[in-house]
Amino acid sequence: MPDPSVRPLQATDIDAVHDVSVVAFRELARGFSERPDPAGPIALSRIRIGHLLARDPAGAWVAEQDGEVVGCSLAVMREGVWGLSLLVVRPEVQSGGLGRELLARARAYGDGARGWIVLASRDPRALRSYARLGLDFHPAVAARGRPRGAAMPPEVRRGDAADLPLTVEVDRAVRGAAHGDDIVALLDGGGDLLVHPGRGYAVVREGVVRLLAAFDEGAAAALLRGCLAAAGTRHAVVEWITSAQNWAVAPCLEAGLELRFDVGAVFLAGDVGPFAPYLPSGAYL
Repeated sequence: MPDPSVRPLQATDIDAVHDVSVVAFRELARGFSERPDPAGPIALSRIRIGHLLARDPAGAWVAEQDGEVVGCSLAVMREGVWGLSLLVVRPEVQSGGLGRELLARARAYGDGARGWIVLASRDPRALRSYARLGLDFHPAVAARGRPRGAAMPPEVRRGDAADLPLTVEVDRAVRGAAHGDDIVALLDGGGDLLVHPGRGYAVVREGVVRLLAAFDEGAAAALLRGCLAAAGTRHAVVEWITSAQNWAVAPCLEAGLELRFDVGAVFLAGDVGPFAPYLPSGAYL
């Protein structure tokens, strides 16, 4: 069997990348003797991967073997801040250097970046690889469960397109770079925008906090309570809570969520602002 080859991602690869991601993360969960999360709809992958391919074609790579996609890396660059959006390899070809090659291609897209962000799974190989990039390691926890007694704070409201300039201001203050139309992609994927006027914003979809940023911790905590209220009876998930995000712990515990070490770690380097108060996006960092 020929060795896999690495080439630029094409639009026709998007569904195959989705399939590789589902298999890779399912196998990772099984490796921890856990039940895999249900696979997300392919429509969401098409929005996410298609958006990144359009915005960051030089950061989008796949590995191919016998005409089949077996791995992918996606990297973003926003106003000089680089982030790794995805790195997946099919289980049967892992540990052979393919992930390292895909990461190298994604990393090269960030040459000249002033800031670096990676959100790592618990996979020991992933943690080792990102630590070797020279990034600072920040262990993280997640909060999970069905919220109890969560109410929408009166100062938080639903947002719309008119609030997008606020997201730019907050992002630049908190992470050193604006997401820009990444926010639109999150909303196109069914996310709901919540706004604390003049102080911050969040995006929540089906109970999962996809992104939250604010100028101050009080506004961030109010937005998080709003996200938990918006979850209703759904299972809520709040990820990437590091020691810099202690403000997020009280709202989660108040709503009856459990804190669990089942998410991984945040890796940071360079100029990424204070990175707080902030819950990053797995897709857009």
